[in-house]
Amino acid sequence: MTSPGKVFKESSDQTLLRAFSAEADSMTQSAIGAQMTPSQTVIFILNSLTGLSLLTLPYGFSQAGLVLGAALLFACMALAFVTATFMCEALTIANALTYEEAERKVIEQKPELRQKLHDERQEFVRNSGKDLAQQLLPHGATVADFVSEVQRENAVSEFKIRERVELGPLGEMVLRQSGKRAMADAIYLMVVVFTYGTASALAVTVNSSLSHTFCAAKALATNNEDCDDDAVYSVCVIISFFITLPLCFANLQKTKKFTQVIMMLRFIAIAIMLAVATWMAAGRVAKEGSTAVLKTLPMWHSENFMSVFGNAVFLFGIHHYLPSMISPLEPQTKAPCAIATAFLSCYVLIVGVCATALVAWGGETQPTCSDKPGGHFCSVQPLYNLNFAPLPGLGGAVAIFLTSYPAMAIASIPIAAITTRNTMARWLGITLPDPDKPFTFNNVVMTLAVLMPPSIVALITKNVQAVIKYVGGYAGLTVAILCPLLLVIKCREALRLSTTDRLHEQRPLKSPFGNLGGYIFVIVFYVLALVLVTKQLFF
Repeated sequence: MTSPGKVFKESSDQTLLRAFSAEADSMTQSAIGAQMTPSQTVIFILNSLTGLSLLTLPYGFSQAGLVLGAALLFACMALAFVTATFMCEALTIANALTYEEAERKVIEQKPELRQKLHDERQEFVRNSGKDLAQQLLPHGATVADFVSEVQRENAVSEFKIRERVELGPLGEMVLRQSGKRAMADAIYLMVVVFTYGTASALAVTVNSSLSHTFCAAKALATNNEDCDDDAVYSVCVIISFFITLPLCFANLQKTKKFTQVIMMLRFIAIAIMLAVATWMAAGRVAKEGSTAVLKTLPMWHSENFMSVFGNAVFLFGIHHYLPSMISPLEPQTKAPCAIATAFLSCYVLIVGVCATALVAWGGETQPTCSDKPGGHFCSVQPLYNLNFAPLPGLGGAVAIFLTSYPAMAIASIPIAAITTRNTMARWLGITLPDPDKPFTFNNVVMTLAVLMPPSIVALITKNVQAVIKYVGGYAGLTVAILCPLLLVIKCREALRLSTTDRLHEQRPLKSPFGNLGGYIFVIVFYVLALVLVTKQLFF
């Protein structure tokens, strides 16, 4: 039985619809791979969220205050979720555009189908009393009407995510083809700048942890805390560069088990830090009294809001990774729920970590901690794991583990470099070599171009907070907030979904915030944030 306004019987022909799906599947370029359940997706997203920012936010809270920090973090989380739903919808529309291209290919190969569609359309027009001009529309218009009807009648299949379309290529798909090349290039530029910044912050963090681990191990072995930390740090930067360089040419697709081990160690380290800080906080409260401790806690220092804001953008600004995270999810309709669960879980965890950090170390007067297990503690450090360097447990083994575990992220540097290199290659139109023959001139030059700047930044500064403030405050904010907004609007236009009569149509992963009110909210937040960031950093 046909639905009201239905013109073509073939729009519900299952054999034909399967042919469309098969053709769309054959056109995919980035296969999704193994599927993941919602719980696995939550863990996958949490693993990305609980990286660098978990180590840098406690210091941010110590500068901005507990209440302001929690409020800023929640606001960034809420806005990031809104724009994450934009990314989810844009991803489904990108796949729908491929599906419609597949439809046209199949129809092009079937002249008898085109004629049948034309005849059915003419019959519908005659029966509905349309004028002669409507009856004489060419076959091309008939095919366009048929494609639109399939879109309405077969939304689940048309909007199914069949391939990962990353943020840069997504912008290229819907902007360059419509003549807006500058916008597409701007999206690529922001993604590349943000990934460079992330790699730089990662390089600083990894090498800071390596140098402190070396000094801690030396102090433990020789009972002498004298250690030229700056010299050790510089050596670590150089060594890590030469370790990661060859890995950028290796096949890292077979490192899943290693990644799982790193993830497990990360969660163990977080659990230990939270447990130790809670224990020390409880001891301080028991000794000084809750009222006295509460009076010493920083609550609201608006002049230092960038200490949290930049970190919060880094934390929740994972939108350029979302296509890889949600594409394998089954059922795909659970993507918003999985993202919200991961975001809220991370928020609760980080506020808990920061709150216990402020109570546990708020009474310390030393600016830096002792490298030697059993030495003196200190105020909250820019890298929070360094607060645990003096822990005496298990002969110093716990302290060394907590000090060194961020260094395990050295395995992420080649992945970040490869991602940036591939994004730049796509942007510049450079063909990537065969993975089995990676040592081409272009590939070597591009690899050095993406790997050397973060190492140079790491040699220049150990101030990871400064890197995060500038990169997160501008490129990160744009990638996480503005780019998804722009893409969902342009994707809707590309698929003819912006007309008034189609605004209320339901389809998989349609953003509930994709309306005028949602757009205004996001734009106002973005502009206000840019103004405040600029004022804080430069005036």
